[in-house]
Amino acid sequence: MSYTVAQNTSFLTVASIAQKIVSFVYFTLIARLIGVGNTGSYFFAITFTTIFTVVADMGLGPILTREAARYPENTAKYFNTVIWSKIFFGITTYLMVVIFSNMLGYSISLRHLIYLSAVTMFFDNIQGAFFSVFRAKRNLIYESFGVVIAQVLTLIIGTTALYLRAPLIWLIAAYTIPSAVIVLYAAFFLNRNYNIRLRFIFDRGLFKILFKMALPFALAGIIGRLYSYSDTIIMSKLLTSEDMGWWSVPYKITFAFQFIPVALSASVYPAMSSLSVTDPGKVGELFIKAWKYLFVIVFPISFGLIAIAEPVIIRLYGKAFLPSVPVMQILLISLIFSYLSIISGALLNATGQQKIQTLILAVALSCNILLNVFLIPAYGIIGAAAAALSSNILLWTAGFYFVRRSTVVYSRQLFKNGFHVLLLAFGMALMVYFLTQKTSFLVTIPIGALVYVSLLFVTGVLSRDLVKSMINKIIIKKIT
Repeated sequence: MSYTVAQNTSFLTVASIAQKIVSFVYFTLIARLIGVGNTGSYFFAITFTTIFTVVADMGLGPILTREAARYPENTAKYFNTVIWSKIFFGITTYLMVVIFSNMLGYSISLRHLIYLSAVTMFFDNIQGAFFSVFRAKRNLIYESFGVVIAQVLTLIIGTTALYLRAPLIWLIAAYTIPSAVIVLYAAFFLNRNYNIRLRFIFDRGLFKILFKMALPFALAGIIGRLYSYSDTIIMSKLLTSEDMGWWSVPYKITFAFQFIPVALSASVYPAMSSLSVTDPGKVGELFIKAWKYLFVIVFPISFGLIAIAEPVIIRLYGKAFLPSVPVMQILLISLIFSYLSIISGALLNATGQQKIQTLILAVALSCNILLNVFLIPAYGIIGAAAAALSSNILLWTAGFYFVRRSTVVYSRQLFKNGFHVLLLAFGMALMVYFLTQKTSFLVTIPIGALVYVSLLFVTGVLSRDLVKSMINKIIIKKIT
């Protein structure tokens, strides 16, 4: 069975919203109960191993999705070759994590957190192979349920550890245990639905072919992870654990909203891959629709949260986290360019231009590292936020340039639509800002959302027919 792009986007978006809500509550509890310094250590341990995740995958995940979508009759053979490769790369990557954490001279207690977080990385990498097949089949409902199940288990284990005042390492174990459970869950449903199971089969010839195709993805993934987290590594050597704690809050808040373009990308990527072979002209149409969807979502999130950043930080985390406010505001502007560049990257990868996407990421990474080296010593975490904004603008600009070179995109009308939505979101944010001076942000957020949606309808950005069409695409029967 398979689903439409709209249905898959909705499944993963709803699941990600639930997951991010639970994750947000969990992180807020952690930050309030263990203090700024311990929050910084906890955040860094997870971030450090996250950098290595893409090495464990080596780009095989997106290749498995793309090739299984194109040649479904070979799915089982692709899957078994890929998963045994990922197991090997996962073990190798774990050893790399251990070696590098020792080389960088982190404390014993921090290294123990990193070691357990690396086990989580291993299981996440394995479950990724199972979900890559589901994505190829355009069936994201099981991944969506898996996301929610894992986060609920994390919340249960983690809050129990906080209640019992257990050692910090149990907050990491709260991710490791659910990750292992989801591997079993994904394996069960993949076998039940598509009769694909893990077998001791490894096709060396196929591996060479897939690995050669995956190398640009792997390199792009490694560069992408370094791009996202190199600032954290630099800060860990130049700043204090308190600085890391102040950085972690705005980073977590803005990162929580990344599920929207990621969920959309997960849906449009296999569709773009298929269309690039069967009907290349429609790839640009799908790209434009994706960006228009993101305009409507990201502008109110960015401007609205900028308007209420200070009361949100103080109310949720306490005055000890007040230095996080300007960082959060800068990162929220950066969020706009991050959203749009994710879809540009998906199009380039789906149409066989992964080398260009890798080059773009490499240039953005170089820019990001240089800016961090100069700005962090002088301006601390605000400098890191400014570096992130600058490099995300570069990533967005370069990505769109190459998209236009390879795909028909009517950019004038696209940006006119985007500017229109931006003005509506900015007006809503101003209203929310002034209302928040007189009442709680808990009251102004729903008012702002209602006003924004009303403006979308009044100005014609949204219409009844459009909403009805979107709902029908989501709830109408599956494609079999």
